[in-house]
Amino acid sequence: MRAMLCYETGSIDGLVPGEVPDPVPGPGQIAVDVHAAGVAYPDALQSRGLYQYKPEMPYIPGAEIAGVVRSAPEETQVRPGDRVITFAPACFASHVTVDESGCAPMPSTVSPEEAATIPVTFLTAYYALVHLARLSEGETVLIHGGAGGVGLAALQIAKWRGARIITTAGSPEKRNVLKLLGADVVLDSRSLSFVDAVMKETDGEGVDVVLNSLFGEAMERSIEVLKPFGRFLELGKRDYYGNTRIGLRPFRQNLTYFGIDADQLLTRQPQLAVELFTKLVELFEDRTLSP
Repeated sequence: MRAMLCYETGSIDGLVPGEVPDPVPGPGQIAVDVHAAGVAYPDALQSRGLYQYKPEMPYIPGAEIAGVVRSAPEETQVRPGDRVITFAPACFASHVTVDESGCAPMPSTVSPEEAATIPVTFLTAYYALVHLARLSEGETVLIHGGAGGVGLAALQIAKWRGARIITTAGSPEKRNVLKLLGADVVLDSRSLSFVDAVMKETDGEGVDVVLNSLFGEAMERSIEVLKPFGRFLELGKRDYYGNTRIGLRPFRQNLTYFGIDADQLLTRQPQLAVELFTKLVELFEDRTLSP
């Protein structure tokens, strides 16, 4: 049996402890004792009754952990006692069972609490900006929601890649944080005035890459600020679930649209997930990235 937290009702008051049977490990799966678990955006929304991932299923919190391998089959690369970071659904628990492909060595430069914030945010940002968009030195990137978890990870990765960074945030306090962290231009995400401001800051040319988490008209207007051969990286979910329509005319300029759900890397592209995770850990080990 394993101890875990789950919701009886869609609010923080409905978060209760319980016990559930251990799952039977499948091929290539390992058991990990949880030392720290990250709190993701859906967890925060669910605690206020504002989010349900799939209406037909209860939401069980937790998606990323740092921990120590409890047991592993002989064919896996990890051994009992290894410290790892991993994606783990329903991970507000004493221990979890996960696929080896979703694990990486825990960087020696961080604590377990810091390490537990790496998998969702940094893998998403790295997959989007480096693997998909190929963000390169001298390019300009617009990062929406820069003060969120993925936004802060993206800011570090964009600086490492040598890009000029324009970012948005929804409050003066968040915008001040982004300025202190080295963003070149910081704009208001709650006003469509960012469109004109971006074009002004780029002398009318636009940006090479947009990392988007806005929805509705703000999402559509963000496509307009891409220069020819620009790449649009969609992280938001509301327009997907709402089946939002967008016009194709801007895409005649050789634009590329990427819909991003990093969770599917683990189930559909496990080898790629391993490669990206390995590169991320190296960047933490040499202190290029920090939690």
